[in-house]
Amino acid sequence: MFCFPCRKEEKDDGRPRTVNIFFGFFLMINFVLGTGFLGIPYAFVHSGLIVGMFTLFLITLMSWMCSIFVLETMARAQAIYDFQNMPQNAINNNITEKPEFYIVISRKFEPSEQCQMFIGKWMKIIYLLLLAAITFFACLAYSTVAGPAWAVNLPLNFGGMKECDYSEFSGNVFPGGACGRAYRFCLFLFACIVIPVSLLDLKEQAIIQFILGLMRFFTIGAIVIYSVVHLAQGDVLINCDGTSEKRLNISNGSHWDDLYNSTSTIKEIAVDFNFSGWLISIPVFAYAHILHQGIPALTHPIKEKHWLRGYFNLLFVILGVFYMVLGVTVSLWFKVCTSETCTLNWDPYTHKHHSTALRILSYVIILFPSIDVCSAFPLVVHTTVNNIYTVVFGRDTSQDTGFKYCLIQRLMKFIAAILPIGIALFVSNLVIVLNYAGIIGFFIAFFFPVVLQLSSQWVCQKTFCYLLDDETNNSLHDSSQNSSPVIKEKTPLLKPNNKTTFKSICEFLFTTKKAVLYKTPYSMLFSYPVVVLVIGFFSTLTLVFTIASLAV
Repeated sequence: MFCFPCRKEEKDDGRPRTVNIFFGFFLMINFVLGTGFLGIPYAFVHSGLIVGMFTLFLITLMSWMCSIFVLETMARAQAIYDFQNMPQNAINNNITEKPEFYIVISRKFEPSEQCQMFIGKWMKIIYLLLLAAITFFACLAYSTVAGPAWAVNLPLNFGGMKECDYSEFSGNVFPGGACGRAYRFCLFLFACIVIPVSLLDLKEQAIIQFILGLMRFFTIGAIVIYSVVHLAQGDVLINCDGTSEKRLNISNGSHWDDLYNSTSTIKEIAVDFNFSGWLISIPVFAYAHILHQGIPALTHPIKEKHWLRGYFNLLFVILGVFYMVLGVTVSLWFKVCTSETCTLNWDPYTHKHHSTALRILSYVIILFPSIDVCSAFPLVVHTTVNNIYTVVFGRDTSQDTGFKYCLIQRLMKFIAAILPIGIALFVSNLVIVLNYAGIIGFFIAFFFPVVLQLSSQWVCQKTFCYLLDDETNNSLHDSSQNSSPVIKEKTPLLKPNNKTTFKSICEFLFTTKKAVLYKTPYSMLFSYPVVVLVIGFFSTLTLVFTIASLAV
């Protein structure tokens, strides 16, 4: 069935199959570096380089903090799960012990399940709707990268099709005529690749993900090195078709004068500020950092759970450096010629009057993102299906390894993969997709992690508070002699009661007296409730600007 065997996620000895943190790193890199980074240089040019760099830094910082919040919430969910499944006599015997927060290999908690556990069913439904939307836009964006790139560079001059030109895609929702037919044929080829891979489990994708991860680093490196070499040599791109590059003599002082007379100047790119361009750049930056919905699923196979905090620290340092260097170098070299999808700037260098080496490099740069999304597409489908499965069946996918459940998961993945490709048959503009995806992505990446962080801290404090309270301890130990348990309901609910006063809320937000009841091994200095509240305020403020970008 589906040409792939349904296999259990366990070794022969019954333990779950795991991967090392090195492979887990490539999974996360391939997940986040899909298409989001392609619009960063364009955003730098049209917002102002310095302002764009500062905005990108802030969004990277917020995204890193929110990823740590996700790890903490996962650990708290495990503690609540353990408590809910603990026998009553064990609770009475261990009444003075502090809760243990950890992440296990055999069980994962998807964000949708966390929403239900710490907030309620209504928030779970809202999250799932937003996740379905961001998945749709993400897979649609991947399709709109592959389709145009292949339609332009493959010789499809048959069957009523023609080899397209990038001008037929720029600024248009969809190209018409023979180019449109070629674009749809390329989408069919793309579907033949990504749909079968999407049906595989993560560990079955190991070789594909590793190879494409290495190629991703190579391509970004080639883009950056090419731009840096030309900038260092004092070259200036006089026009946008790649037919004229002027070499400047920096030593005689003509460098800055000639720059001022080129298509745009260093001052115009770096110093000038364009408010409308800045608004449009925010959702592009946000979309480049959306990975939070995939953290539970993509870290689940990693064996060394205690390394996860350092793992995400390293991940965001690399992301921040990559994004910043890519945006700066490409925007300074191509300036106002920078394309909405930056790899398309190398299209003029594929023409015959350029050297063979440059033409080969240009083809690699142009085509690789369209091939590379073949690794990100299955990961997005995998994380989304995990969340939907948890909501529909009330269990995590790691708990259902039977053949019937495996087939159900395969069918759900097939549906999740085919829908956005079907819509991409009528939409081919990546920037239009990124604008709307960035807004939904803000909720997924910056709103829900903050809300879940605060709500999980509050629930753990209320759930485990009586474990350290002398009066409650005495009553529980006295009741242990009776047959009926004192604790009849162990599920933590955010229901208002007499104890939920303004004083208790202020104590929760502004003091750390009971931090031991919710502090996890993944917590950092910014994990305390009052700091999380401040981060939530700035996230909300940025969201307002993002929504405003739609009106620009």
